[in-house]
Amino acid sequence: MLARLPNDQPLKSSADPLRGARRPLSETASAVPNSAGSLILLPSYGKRASGSDLNQSDLPIFNQDWWIMIARGSSDYRELRIVDGDAVLGKMPYVLSRNRGFFQARDPHWSHLGGPIVDERLSRREQAEVVQQLLAKFPRWCSGYFVCNPNRSYADLVRDAFKRAGFEHTAQTTYVRYPTDAPVTNLRKGKHNGHIRRASQKLDCVDISATEFVRFYGANLKAKTKTSYAPLEIVTPLIDEAVRRGQARAIAARPKHSSAIANDSGFALYDAAIVYVWDQSHCYYWMSTHRPHSSENSCPKPNPDAIKFLAMHAMQHAQEMKLIFDADGVITPGAENLYRNMFGLRKEERGDVFQRMTALERLVRNVVRKSKRWLPKAAWGGRLPVPDVFSDAAEVRRETLPASAQSGQPSSLM
Repeated sequence: MLARLPNDQPLKSSADPLRGARRPLSETASAVPNSAGSLILLPSYGKRASGSDLNQSDLPIFNQDWWIMIARGSSDYRELRIVDGDAVLGKMPYVLSRNRGFFQARDPHWSHLGGPIVDERLSRREQAEVVQQLLAKFPRWCSGYFVCNPNRSYADLVRDAFKRAGFEHTAQTTYVRYPTDAPVTNLRKGKHNGHIRRASQKLDCVDISATEFVRFYGANLKAKTKTSYAPLEIVTPLIDEAVRRGQARAIAARPKHSSAIANDSGFALYDAAIVYVWDQSHCYYWMSTHRPHSSENSCPKPNPDAIKFLAMHAMQHAQEMKLIFDADGVITPGAENLYRNMFGLRKEERGDVFQRMTALERLVRNVVRKSKRWLPKAAWGGRLPVPDVFSDAAEVRRETLPASAQSGQPSSLM
């Protein structure tokens, strides 16, 4: 059991407690950490006679219990909860890490949506109080970064609660297309149709296993002398379980007539691979990787349109499943060019991003920033060790895009 944290104090009774007939919340509650390090608010009287919980099928895949259980990995996982007996009214999962002496909290690994998760069956008034109580218990001694779903019925309540808790609010743009929209092939511009058509003549779209994808992803990172921003060992069980549940597909672009071609390690040679996942309403473009061109010319040059080719297959599959295709965040000009100009996705959604630094970290960052102005460059080598809590946020998407997409070059996007 984890040690009691500085902010784990009994919850003060609310002046106007939840009064829902089905899920009353007690006016007095206490907080105790469970074996996983979560904070559970327990009512002072007995349990509810009927056991109910958050409806998993209604949640985005990144918020479903099975996903969170795997995505937490071996990290220092914490979870704030509001419960009524055996019923969870709301929770807020996150992983805690330490970087250069500062504690940082963020959504579980590889989860592109997180933040508070609240029972949709509660009244608006009840949802507001649950969210406020969750944010009130979030520790002040660590920084936080959360990306929240703008489509939940209580999204406005989440925005209000985060702002009251001192978080800065920004928006993350994503492009979506609806299953009732025109077929994907009708949306692309002429020259991009040519790119996809030529790629289709040279590439096969094949299903691959989770192990193959992760091995390919890791090999490509290594070839680029990069490291994964989150534990790669978590990705394999995430994909395996999602595929078992019928909520994911891993596909790769393989040169035609090349099933016997392999790289130096003996692995099958692919030009690119992606994984997309889905729930009852959305299909998310989740992860992607492409093989870099070998400077030694030991392998054939990869097709520059391989990921365009795979992304098109993903969008077509989403339309067949009657799901909303979500580009899952656009943070580079190249990615925006891919979805907006090449695929003609004009409908935007803006995810809610909330971040907060501790007072000490903000002070240190300001001191270092000011020091750069008067210290000679030779004294600090061009870079001072400024703790950057949120630098990994951009890497979530940047690592899944080729260099041309990151720089905004349209010729060989994805």
